[in-house]
Amino acid sequence: MDKLDSQRPAARALQTVRNLLLAVALYTVLTAVLQFFFYGSLTSTHPPRPTNQHSSSSSTDSPSGSKSSNGYAHLRPDSLVVANDAYMGTRPHVDTYANFTRLVEVCRGSITSLERMKYVYDCMQYLIERKDDYYYIPTENAPSIGYPSYVPSSVNDIGTCNGPIIPYHIWWSGKCTWRVELFIKSYFHSQNLPCSRLNLWLDVDVNPNAVDEMMRDPGFVRFLPLVKRGDIKLREWKFPARVLLRQANDGEGNGKIIKLGDGAYIDEMGNEWLEFSTRKMTFLPVAVSDAVRFVVLHYEGGVYCDMDNVLLRDLRPLLVPPNHGFAERWGWYEGPWDYNTAIMSLHPNSSLSQHFLKGAVKMGINFHPYIIGRLVYKDGRGEEFTMFEDGFFDPIWGQFNTPGVTRCTVPCLENYGQAFLGRKNAIPKDWKAYDGPKFEEIDGGVSGNDAGRNSDGAKNTGRSAYEEDWSDKRRRRRRGGAEENDNNLQPRAPAGFAPGYDIDKDPYPPNNRTLENFFRGAYAYHIHNQWAKHPEPNSWLDMVRKTHDGFLNGNRVNMYGEKWNGPQLVSYDPFPEFN
Repeated sequence: MDKLDSQRPAARALQTVRNLLLAVALYTVLTAVLQFFFYGSLTSTHPPRPTNQHSSSSSTDSPSGSKSSNGYAHLRPDSLVVANDAYMGTRPHVDTYANFTRLVEVCRGSITSLERMKYVYDCMQYLIERKDDYYYIPTENAPSIGYPSYVPSSVNDIGTCNGPIIPYHIWWSGKCTWRVELFIKSYFHSQNLPCSRLNLWLDVDVNPNAVDEMMRDPGFVRFLPLVKRGDIKLREWKFPARVLLRQANDGEGNGKIIKLGDGAYIDEMGNEWLEFSTRKMTFLPVAVSDAVRFVVLHYEGGVYCDMDNVLLRDLRPLLVPPNHGFAERWGWYEGPWDYNTAIMSLHPNSSLSQHFLKGAVKMGINFHPYIIGRLVYKDGRGEEFTMFEDGFFDPIWGQFNTPGVTRCTVPCLENYGQAFLGRKNAIPKDWKAYDGPKFEEIDGGVSGNDAGRNSDGAKNTGRSAYEEDWSDKRRRRRRGGAEENDNNLQPRAPAGFAPGYDIDKDPYPPNNRTLENFFRGAYAYHIHNQWAKHPEPNSWLDMVRKTHDGFLNGNRVNMYGEKWNGPQLVSYDPFPEFN
């Protein structure tokens, strides 16, 4: 046996060990990704156990890890407090511009030092308290010049906008789940509807019948009146073979095709195109959605939102300024190229939108935020594509990655899964950063229309004239229509709750969570996937659902004190595992 042959067994052993280590590393990474996807945390596969030492596990938890409500689902009040529904004041005027420079200065600091980047709480306080500092109405060339007078929407009519209409874009592949419903309802709850249009792009590369099937989908049928009214438009997304960069003027073409390089060419008519080679494209859903946003914004402008966002306030002031290209920062990453495009905006057919498309083609049809960010940085175009900080669209991202560095937000969530938790004491630091007035808990709790009020303390519009004032703590009306009278009051249990209800034994007792304190100041909350999860009763996301339902059935107002004038929408379906 020569020397080379004698070394082969050792080499094979080393190669085997190396392959095993690589396999273990790959398994660890995949497990971590799936863990975060389903649970929103890298460390836990179930809600945290209660930390109150004075409560036994039998009084707060269902046996054997069950999610059941122990029979309390139909007796439980919606909340212990009356929400201030109109907490944002008056909706911004249709011509309102957001001062991007000022917003970046306050929430980021300098581009070199990023002094304020991690002070998310302070940024959100500024967004709440200083709208007069970062909002303004231009004195010249106001967007509404030349537009008709404003007409609010009604049951069958979307209304008339007194300014440019802003397109909103979302993309989806598959059935209409409660998460699709959540985004759409958050849109109707928060946006200026006569001045907005929601485009739901459905992937017909995956399912050629996607639009027809969505129109018949039981989860989407509730929105058909709003499709008819013109609020929602279902549109086919098919990955394009080419994208139009510039429309030729009459007589501009010379009848020849001129190749410009890197996939760009001018056709016989003089139109400039960018060719997309689908052979280079991966059709994984994430990659497709990355491409969708840049293509549709190039053609139509407006704003693109990933479906796992919840809109919390009117985006229009960010979308009407002439140069309104923006995205958000990737957590607390400090690079000027570290963009996240879960919510982003571009001016249609702009130099910047063309630049992104051409750059993505050069990189093999790759629209990943890292690639796009590098393009912006390398070519010195960062000022054209504003990077907003976490406090705008993703308040807990930095805290999730690096907890305890600065003051926490309200609520203080340590991971993305906690927004789904409704068990008592499941979020130990929930109100850690709150320093506002003490909440007044209502004896017996409140439900339905009684769960919200206007900012001035007035009754919500769904109440009838003879109902008691919202602050009357000793009477609670049975859930139902406004035609009910005093003879329909429920009998009261000794503690003010319905007979048979025991708040100490309810696994998901009512609490003091309201939308007013759900990352107030932020324009959106990013759930970050977790598509398979359902929010537990009285979790933060369950509270969001109940607030949407109260508004969209016409009984409560939104954050701007406005009443829903559209068709009454079917409420969210309950999750049977929590009954």
